[in-house]
Amino acid sequence: MSEPDTKLKIIQAAKKLFAQNGFDGTSTRDIVFAAGVNISLISYYFGSKGNLFFALFEGFPAPAYDRMPENCDQLLEELSGIIAGIVMLRFDEPDLVTILQQELYRQSARSEKLVELLAPTWNRIRALIELGKAQGLFRVAHVDTALSFVMAAASFPRQHSFYRGYLRERENPQDVARETLTFILRGLGCVEQE
Repeated sequence: MSEPDTKLKIIQAAKKLFAQNGFDGTSTRDIVFAAGVNISLISYYFGSKGNLFFALFEGFPAPAYDRMPENCDQLLEELSGIIAGIVMLRFDEPDLVTILQQELYRQSARSEKLVELLAPTWNRIRALIELGKAQGLFRVAHVDTALSFVMAAASFPRQHSFYRGYLRERENPQDVARETLTFILRGLGCVEQE
């Protein structure tokens, strides 16, 4: 097996196990057993279980925001893209999102680095809400409350088995992204999208 294949097998096994059992509930032996590789390969490729954990997030979307939108259409287009990206990440990488949510909820030793990873997106959404409010596009009383509701709707863990029992239709990711955006814009008091 080639080096990239072996490394990928380890990463995929770790992702699945960290999502199921958490970081602390997963041993390196569990990972190598699931990956079907020798335990020494974790040290060889990653150095430690902690480094392997952060390797899961290499290539994670790191948006670069240069300047603020110049008009309401640009603002809505950018917000739409960010929300769609968050929703699609939930569908494309459910285990990765589960790991993120677990680590942040538990305020683990690893959460500080994860906050650094997520901060640009949260800060940008805040800035867009503030700008939309200042331009009269959004009618919100408190930006913090609006931001927390926007992020809760966008990152809702709909793939979790608990929620699956209440969701009766097979979900199309693009439809979910579109409906989530509509819900968020209405919550922000934006009637321009209707």
